[in-house]
Amino acid sequence: MSESRTQNSISKRLLSWFQQDPEPMPWRGSTDPYAIWLSEVMLQQTQIRTVIPYWNNFMVRYPDPQSLADATEDEVLSDWAGLGYYSRGRNLHRAAKQIVQNHNGQFPKKPEDVRNLPGVGEYTTAAVCSIAFGEPLAVVDGNVERVICRHRALSGDSRKGETKVHIRKWAQEWIDPEQAGDHNQAVMDLGRKVCTPKNPNCSACPISTDCLAFESGEPERWPTPRKRRATEKQRWCSAILLIGEDVLLLPGNTELLPRHSGPVLARWDKENESPADVLKKEFMKRGLPVPQLMGHGDVYKHAITHRQLEIQPLLYRWENEVPHDSKRIPLSEPDRLPALHRKAVIAIQPFISGTSKGVDLVHDS
Repeated sequence: MSESRTQNSISKRLLSWFQQDPEPMPWRGSTDPYAIWLSEVMLQQTQIRTVIPYWNNFMVRYPDPQSLADATEDEVLSDWAGLGYYSRGRNLHRAAKQIVQNHNGQFPKKPEDVRNLPGVGEYTTAAVCSIAFGEPLAVVDGNVERVICRHRALSGDSRKGETKVHIRKWAQEWIDPEQAGDHNQAVMDLGRKVCTPKNPNCSACPISTDCLAFESGEPERWPTPRKRRATEKQRWCSAILLIGEDVLLLPGNTELLPRHSGPVLARWDKENESPADVLKKEFMKRGLPVPQLMGHGDVYKHAITHRQLEIQPLLYRWENEVPHDSKRIPLSEPDRLPALHRKAVIAIQPFISGTSKGVDLVHDS
């Protein structure tokens, strides 16, 4: 079989497999570029089952670029809380403003205009433009890289050099220009559900008959494993400031969530210092009075960007003037915070509930 006929056959087999039993997702079948863009941004580094309720909520609260642009960044990030990688939420908001300003509130159709939106790269451009507008642009994500590396037995780092070039070449040659959106979704689904990193289900793969990795009998040899960055262990302290029955949130000024208000964080490096000593220095560095310490919560763990954190939460009573740059949320609503801060508030709640009769919660005068 010639190379061109093989490529045509691959696309037909992929589409036939995909159309037999497409996985239901609330954005599937939509041609609304805004809805598709929103799903693609949320799906970056995040599992589908986690994204679905967030996507549904955003589509109710912000059904179009104008409503998203009209919201404040704090409102958008509050609704984003729990999805992680918060720069995605900020870029989403910035992009909506750009759509309103430069495109009269209509999501742009030209790939170059989509690519120019904040936070939008080559992958998102191809995904949105192929699904919404039928543009024959091949998507390349981790799933697609794995499928092509195995099918063509491509060695080397899939994100660098000649291997990267070859992957993009094959991805574009495979695509059916008449059904570009479905084709792209099919390849991604194949990598996610069948051609998995470990224990690929080759017997269920529609393109295994000419897959070189399958022929080798060792499909997991591809792609070439990348060197993993070593995980650094760090210890931190988190100060939960109670004011009445609210938690006082202060701007972040560390490398952990630097643009998010929340409990005060401080790095705890020295063995001869207590968490209270570390946080006392942090309050003084911020020019704040040291509040009254009420108790400690249990240490909790949190992983973030090649770091494994152990965080000691401390509970304080805030009786001082409220800083002008602060915010506050009810103690009962930690879900409005990013996971790292949310865990701190949750970790301290047993201390409060266990001593509720002995703790004098400070109420505003």
